Amino acid sequence: MHEKKDAIFSGYNLGKDAFIKQVLDKADFKGLCMRVCTHYDEREAARHFRQKYFFDKGPVVDSYTWTFDHKDHLHVVLYQGTEIIGYAHIQLWKENRAALRILVIDESLRNKGIGAHFLKLCERWLKLQVFTILQTQASPAAYPFYCKYGYLEMPFNDPDKYEGDPQDIDLGKML
Repeated sequence: MHEKKDAIFSGYNLGKDAFIKQVLDKADFKGLCMRVCTHYDEREAARHFRQKYFFDKGPVVDSYTWTFDHKDHLHVVLYQGTEIIGYAHIQLWKENRAALRILVIDESLRNKGIGAHFLKLCERWLKLQVFTILQTQASPAAYPFYCKYGYLEMPFNDPDKYEGDPQDIDLGKML
């Protein structure tokens, strides 16, 4: 199994991870940092977040793990210090549009502004990559969160024709 994992991630990324975590722990660093999943520990954390907060509610198995190996899907984790506390799945579309498929913070850390910070980091990264619109399909519970940060109702127009939950509300924001 390690052969496949090592083929996915470069030796450089695999080797630096433990060293960087050790340095950050010694420095007692507790800041927030968003990183694209470049290590199998990050990918496993992402899968854990997906299953626990979205697919266990079904309960069903995550049938979208193929997106981890697709060029148009970006999987990012949010670190607080050396601990992964959040996850986002962003699909990159043509015409400088992107879709925020999943944004989740560990349940024990919610309502502390961390989700808003993570959303802003995702938006900033996309804007630097010349994306101009970020869209999402929000559950009724998440709808006020997105509206608070400037998202407005707009047609989702998924080019893949994926059908979301009928209760979700199509939202978007110009970046």
